[in-house]
Amino acid sequence: MTVGTSFQSLLRVWLKHSNADHFDDCTWRPGAAQRDKLLEICTRNAATAYGRAQRFDRVRSVGDYRRAVPPNTYDTLAPWIDRMTRGEPNVLTADQPLLFATTSGTTGAAKYIPVTPSYLHEYSHGIHVHTYRMFADFPDLLDGGVLVSSSNDEEGRTPGGTPYGAISGYLTRTQPGVLRRFFVLPYEVCKIKDIEAKYYLTLRHALAADVRGILTPNPSSLLLLAAAMGTHADELIEDIRRGTVNPAYLPAGSPQGLTAGLSADAGRAAELAACVRATGWLVPAEAWPNLRVVSCWKGGTMPLYLRQLPDHFGDVPVRDLGYMASEGRGTTPLVNSGAAGVLNVTSHFFEFVPAEERDRPDAEFLTAEELESDHEYYVYLTTSAGLYRYDINDLVRVVDFYRRTPVIQFVRKGDGISSITGEKLTEAQVTAALLDVVERDGYDLAHVTACVEWGEPPGYALYCEPARPWTEERCRRFLGAVDRALSVRNIEYEAKRTSRRLAMPVLKLVAPGSFTALRQQRVADGAPEAQVKIPHLSTNMRFGEQLSVVDEYRLEAVEVGR
Repeated sequence: MTVGTSFQSLLRVWLKHSNADHFDDCTWRPGAAQRDKLLEICTRNAATAYGRAQRFDRVRSVGDYRRAVPPNTYDTLAPWIDRMTRGEPNVLTADQPLLFATTSGTTGAAKYIPVTPSYLHEYSHGIHVHTYRMFADFPDLLDGGVLVSSSNDEEGRTPGGTPYGAISGYLTRTQPGVLRRFFVLPYEVCKIKDIEAKYYLTLRHALAADVRGILTPNPSSLLLLAAAMGTHADELIEDIRRGTVNPAYLPAGSPQGLTAGLSADAGRAAELAACVRATGWLVPAEAWPNLRVVSCWKGGTMPLYLRQLPDHFGDVPVRDLGYMASEGRGTTPLVNSGAAGVLNVTSHFFEFVPAEERDRPDAEFLTAEELESDHEYYVYLTTSAGLYRYDINDLVRVVDFYRRTPVIQFVRKGDGISSITGEKLTEAQVTAALLDVVERDGYDLAHVTACVEWGEPPGYALYCEPARPWTEERCRRFLGAVDRALSVRNIEYEAKRTSRRLAMPVLKLVAPGSFTALRQQRVADGAPEAQVKIPHLSTNMRFGEQLSVVDEYRLEAVEVGR
């Protein structure tokens, strides 16, 4: 047994006995596990300013906690968090923050989520269970390398001197050296803001390696990676052959760690060159023939991107990365099928409000063991980061149970709904309608976002970036097909269209690269690159101002087509 093999065996044993077994045991008794987690958090933080104000010392049960603590939003906790960013200790948490994780920043001002040692332990617990399950299903995963994306963990510093940025970058930077050797990317890659440079350098490291697994939140990032691989194949192969990095993609003042470990590899360059000669293009499936698994988000708006992955990655299994955000890690997927995961009952304390009760003042809050299959709920988190009964504004669906613990899937953000004439159009319905059209008629879409188009009557504009040019006839057929699909998915939309209270949607073609430029701008503004999501329905009335429209198409018909 080699040193590497011995270490892998020890790692699996540690993950199993320190995390996976405990998680597995708790799925038989989710109510007790959740109560224990809640009391642990309250006890640890009872002497904080918030804990004293809410009398955490008197909390002995879930009922006590609900009577003591009101539901919170970021706005209600912001004054407390602001005190923490100024360096005041013992405000929301007994632990001092190591970092403030920033949200993706796709809507509104950035939020600052305290990341404490206790919270890191909670967050990492879910990662460890997910990792163990991956090792169990793909035993030779660590016989090669793993490509894990991350974003900058130090976008700046708070007035109190604590860094703020992406939690993924912090975890990468603090990873023990014995584990870091399995990761093909150096930490310094997460610092790069320019998307083209970041993907080039990612590939410069990854194409020189035997990549066995890829973990990145957003499947659109995988498509960008595949596109960059094809576009820059010749440059990358030459760099690998010579042991260099094209200086055009090295930011000024690049740290030495950005290119550390890169060396000349004529044999690997020859392998990649042979792939290009055979097909005229370099694709991930051929560049990494030992790729065992890809893990990324599969729910919400992701299916339109997921359906394109086989063209680039072949039939490699794709496992959901789990319901997760800066505010917490909600699920651990245990299988490759579907987009759902087992609720992380050992990580945070969760409460759920039935979707139909969302706006009621007497809404019923439920715990994990009270949920029902095939029902939708809004999620409220209590974590060691100082988020107490925190409304994360996410709608999830219970799709099954693992033992006695719910298996949940992300549906959409709570604000992913538009209703200008009472149609109550949701992002999930837009995504489903687009999938209906794309899968039936073969439209090759890169990106599309719907948003309100004011007029007499108002309607929706579809900002669309095809993967390749469309004819005028194809544009018009797509527009009509989407309108019909939305009518099937939403009877109120159909009624408003039929009664002419809602206009026929308008198709606005945008210049190639427009959505990538939007992504670049959000990254420049501080959003973690791998977590930037392109919505399929935007409630931002000025969304289209960010894009370069080159043509638009309207249909004269106002009646819903059959």
